[in-house]
Amino acid sequence: MSSPSAPVAGTATTRAYEFAKWAILSSVYPAGAVITESGLAHEVGLSRTPVRHALLRLEVEGLVTLHARRGAVVNSFSMRDVENILEVRVLVENHTAARSFDRRKDLLPRVEAAHESMKRSRREHDTAAFTASDRLFHELIVDAAENEVLSSIYRSLRERQTLFTSVIMRGRDDRMVAAIAEHERILEALRGDDRQAFCDAVNRHLQWSIALARESH
Repeated sequence: MSSPSAPVAGTATTRAYEFAKWAILSSVYPAGAVITESGLAHEVGLSRTPVRHALLRLEVEGLVTLHARRGAVVNSFSMRDVENILEVRVLVENHTAARSFDRRKDLLPRVEAAHESMKRSRREHDTAAFTASDRLFHELIVDAAENEVLSSIYRSLRERQTLFTSVIMRGRDDRMVAAIAEHERILEALRGDDRQAFCDAVNRHLQWSIALARESH
């Protein structure tokens, strides 16, 4: 059994951001944990300035809340938070699905690659990577609609959803297997010529996600 490993690459701020995000999604920094600038700087071997910028970015994404003289507190979430995010996600994904289907020739190899990454991450028991690939799978479909405003709104939602998706999936291979099967049904529809079948597959998956979130909370 392989162990998830922290990312190491990019600029100083990017390195600090990627490490902190990986640690949050892997529950190294669980909900309620305090991340100090000095502590994170020590972990990644950087000065406090890039770490400060990284924490600001994580706050914008809804993963932490910054407190003066205390540090960044990893956010928790309520079922109301989950319901609100999923409600908007349903609106955006259902709206973009039909337009994305018309661009399926270019879209298909990209979502297939994201799907393969999900399967690999599940085999490696890497929840953070699994969650990131799951997020990419859906972002690619939304982006294919070529509406930059909707894509921007969707990304802000998915950043916040990433946190509770990681919690829901962590240590639950059965849920990872089910998510992979859900995506395979979407891919099957995307390979065909029936736009409505694809839209229906996307919507069924969203309803499954809502039911799973309610079951897990």
